Amino acid sequence: MPISRGYWADNPKASPFFDGSDTSMPGDSSYVANRFSVCFPSTEMCYIQLQPGSGGGCVTSGPFKDWKINMGPLAAVSQPLPKPNPQTDDLGYNPRCLSRDISLQSANETRDDVVAALIRDHKNIESFQIVFGGEFAKGKMGAHVGGHNTIGGDARSDFINSPADPAFFPHHAMVDRVYWTWQNLDLAKRKNAIAGGTSGVGDGGAKGTLDDVLTLGEYVGVGNITIRDAMSTLGGPFCYIHM
Repeated sequence: MPISRGYWADNPKASPFFDGSDTSMPGDSSYVANRFSVCFPSTEMCYIQLQPGSGGGCVTSGPFKDWKINMGPLAAVSQPLPKPNPQTDDLGYNPRCLSRDISLQSANETRDDVVAALIRDHKNIESFQIVFGGEFAKGKMGAHVGGHNTIGGDARSDFINSPADPAFFPHHAMVDRVYWTWQNLDLAKRKNAIAGGTSGVGDGGAKGTLDDVLTLGEYVGVGNITIRDAMSTLGGPFCYIHM
């Protein structure tokens, strides 16, 4: 999460990011009682039980209190479940409020010491991305998944529809910043370091290569590019650094 000081992980709702003010992303939602835990990574492999957070209802303050989520749900697991989509492909117009469920359990995975150890202790991209993405069998969400679940809510719990929550974008900017920091500690070896397969999740399928094409679609504003062209924030279509 974009939380620059470690103590926000102990109380994320006190941070400027989640305090519900006019400049927040915004804060938590109204509280919904009598909810049950959610299993990670799945009900069949319940290595982590994520307990309900402090919200669950509609966001009622901040700049996005009237924000509507229109697509899905496609794979939501949050409680309470959002209303079903009117189309069988789940892509129909389905307006509903933005919900949150801020979770201290998940925020604990985003502490400064956790992120610092991730950057410092992993010398290859494979172990770095495994720990970053979560070692569920060891009871660890990782800072990436932990950040998503700190936000909570309808969109957060829906892997396909998670960008419908505005907080998705600053969270993934922070994911990029953590990777960028790790990469720049040994840029000669890490600039083009990749690992994993070409399937959507996990290491199934063929091993990925730098020349595999990223199909971004017409709405992103850039054409399709190779992984090689996306490996540097100062190369390909990019021109930025993190502070």
